[in-house]
Amino acid sequence: MENVEKRLRKVLIDYGIDQSKISENSDYYFDLNLDMLDLMSLAQNIKKEFLLSIPDSEILRMERISDTLYFLRKRSHVMFSHN
Repeated sequence: MENVEKRLRKVLIDYGIDQSKISENSDYYFDLNLDMLDLMSLAQNIKKEFLLSIPDSEILRMERISDTLYFLRKRSHVMFSHN
């Protein structure tokens, strides 16, 4: 498991999500029973953990954990490739 995935998993668990329900294919709404307000709040925690901003338009596109991982990996690549 890569560092981004581990860190995201920790954020999700700290938010109160049952770790047995966490997988890349987990849907925030159907599998994890989150609503839009939950997802916006969770996004704040992700922003703090990864020290980045996430536009609301991106948050609205994140339906699955895999969507979040894709965004974080893409941003991490950009952040580290410019250092």
